[in-house]
Amino acid sequence: MAEQRKTVFISCGQYTEEERELGKRISDLVTSSTAFEGYFAQDQTTLETLSENILRRLYESVGLIVIMHHRGKIEGRNVIRASVWIEQEIAMATLMQQILGRPLHVALFIQHGIAIEGIRQQIQLNSIEFTNNDEVIARLREILPKWKEPLYIGDEERQKIAASVMLSIKTDNGHHRNYTVQIENHSKFDVEVKCITLWNEKQKVSKPSFPPENVRWSVPAHRTVPIQFDAQEDVAQRLWQLAGYPEDIERWTAKKVGFARQFEIEVRVELRCEILGIERDFEETRTVQVDFRNRQITGV
Repeated sequence: MAEQRKTVFISCGQYTEEERELGKRISDLVTSSTAFEGYFAQDQTTLETLSENILRRLYESVGLIVIMHHRGKIEGRNVIRASVWIEQEIAMATLMQQILGRPLHVALFIQHGIAIEGIRQQIQLNSIEFTNNDEVIARLREILPKWKEPLYIGDEERQKIAASVMLSIKTDNGHHRNYTVQIENHSKFDVEVKCITLWNEKQKVSKPSFPPENVRWSVPAHRTVPIQFDAQEDVAQRLWQLAGYPEDIERWTAKKVGFARQFEIEVRVELRCEILGIERDFEETRTVQVDFRNRQITGV
């Protein structure tokens, strides 16, 4: 089943047939030139339809296109006003961005002569002045192709994205306490590594390691990155013990003429990561070769 396209809310007057036609043209243009779908609501006459078709749709949208047409002069003042309803929709979108932290793509078109009133006096909007409706369409043909991705991703979608991320993890090398892993990010979202721990089956090989102060372990989308860290253990010696060799290593190996002191063993690398603010654990087990004489470890 195809994923439902996110919407761009079109706030356009419907007082005249020309205005309604413009709203429909913009809706079609959004759908044809972006990954989103244009939504142009028809007149709403009940609280239920107002809530469903205006408030909810605006809240769930990733973009807002506003077209403000003349609505006559204010009595007693030489001021041309716009639609009060559209002014209210701008106020709701401002609430979404500045209070609820849900940024939107925004394109604001104001017909020549309309005064700056209400909340538009308090916020910075790069409005575009127009004199006829064709100018609006022409400018949107330039603007819309730049709207590639939503500026805000909701909690449920972030959870889905985090769950979809795939990493490949392998040991590159190790020497005494120093250990390096290679992490390949197969997704289109950046991953932040918060903690690394080494295991052999159910036994810890290292203590949890965290990024040093002022250092970030970032793995950008579709990139492979080496991360070197302090395992806080002599990893080769710890693996030697877990492989079943005696702790009195030097006395034991001295009796073994020609003993190479090399062996293979499995190491599981566990990562605690963050993706779009969501924590997720990853792990992968691979075989490493241990050169105990030189305290060196190499990924196989």
